Amino acid sequence: MLTNFPKIKLLIFFTAFACLLFLSNCLFAQDGLKNTSVYKVGDKKEFWTWNLNVMPPEDTRLQTTCRGVGENVYVFVSDDVWMVNVFEQDIEKIIHSFDHSTPETSIDKDKGIYEILTGTFGHPPDVDNDHRIYFLISQLGEYHGHHFDGYFRFLDELEGNHSNYAEILYLDCDDPSGDYYLGIIAHEFQHLIHWQYDREETKWLGESLSEIAMILCGYYTDQKHVIKYLNNTDSSLISKRHTVDYGACLLWGVYIYERLGIDFLGNLVREKENDINGFQKVLNNMNIEYDFSGIFGDWLVTNYVDDNPVNDGRFRYKSISLPVTPTIKHFFSLPVHETGKVNGYAADYLKFSIERAKDKKLRITFKSDCSNDFLIKIIRIYNDDLSNPKVEDVVLNEPVETFDVSDVGVHCREIVLVVSVLKETKEPVPYSFSATLIPCVETVLSQ
Repeated sequence: MLTNFPKIKLLIFFTAFACLLFLSNCLFAQDGLKNTSVYKVGDKKEFWTWNLNVMPPEDTRLQTTCRGVGENVYVFVSDDVWMVNVFEQDIEKIIHSFDHSTPETSIDKDKGIYEILTGTFGHPPDVDNDHRIYFLISQLGEYHGHHFDGYFRFLDELEGNHSNYAEILYLDCDDPSGDYYLGIIAHEFQHLIHWQYDREETKWLGESLSEIAMILCGYYTDQKHVIKYLNNTDSSLISKRHTVDYGACLLWGVYIYERLGIDFLGNLVREKENDINGFQKVLNNMNIEYDFSGIFGDWLVTNYVDDNPVNDGRFRYKSISLPVTPTIKHFFSLPVHETGKVNGYAADYLKFSIERAKDKKLRITFKSDCSNDFLIKIIRIYNDDLSNPKVEDVVLNEPVETFDVSDVGVHCREIVLVVSVLKETKEPVPYSFSATLIPCVETVLSQ
């Protein structure tokens, strides 16, 4: 028995060595699989896709050919648009932008879309055990005048009869390598990454993160949505409805990135709790002293003021410039008695121009049946210069509240009242107000 002991030790040694060799081969094989593409240029493949010319969309098959393979992407093109809408130079630019470099305006021009967004938000899912993302370029179609640019179809992450069971972004074939569609790639890629960590995120917050993904990658290509929003700021940022205001989402995404930092964006994606509660939870977990309502109010001020280097940069966009100023309701003479209504998490901007006079104050009376839900900011503009405004909060405790803005009429001749409601609403919330110029007795804002 004792004489066999060395043989047993030798057997154990060879067994352990064989196991280690087997594991190393497995790891090598897996690593090799990660770096070896499943498809090559010229390969044919049939995909399930959606016919978006009808609603709800219908599942349909699409015949495609692989036209490019990058480090992190396969580019498949529908056979009917190849050399008609999509050309070899398009494929080269798409792959280069996704894998290697982005415009000078991105956060790092020496990184591609893939590296910037995985570094910011996290990694995408990988249900097919192939790290490459599929880009499927075809004619996406339109419905009732709405043209579809691109989408991520979460059904491809689930097993099913009409699932491709792979990570796929569906892209339209109209100028597929232009900056607008490269921005769409960044936008939809964030949605794909977000699915990995939180499948239940509210639409307004998910779209805000996808809009900032475009900006991080250097594609400020949704300016038309920003213009539309600033021309009608009584459009809700926050809504549980399926539709969202993409202009509001873009501005909100940029604002929270610049105000709270890039790490906040990744933590927000990985936070399982959703909507405002999830946003506030990330603030708390990162020991950020602000609350959601305060940040939201400062954002509304920024949309009016912008280009303001003071106030700790709270009221300034650095990554973008606003193409237009928000629509305001302007009162050139006083006194005034008016009514208004505003949607939840939207904004009205009420501007009062004050005649030149000494020792005057502006007295405002605000009335609403649900005053506790209102957020009101006062912006003082000095010498017609938006670069150094003074911003003050107004707290409404009663259905009818009167407050004074003192020391107006000389240097301060413009007052802007920002009015919003801090709750989701099905209908706009009505309010009324009056404003008049009276002799200045007190020199502080009284509420």
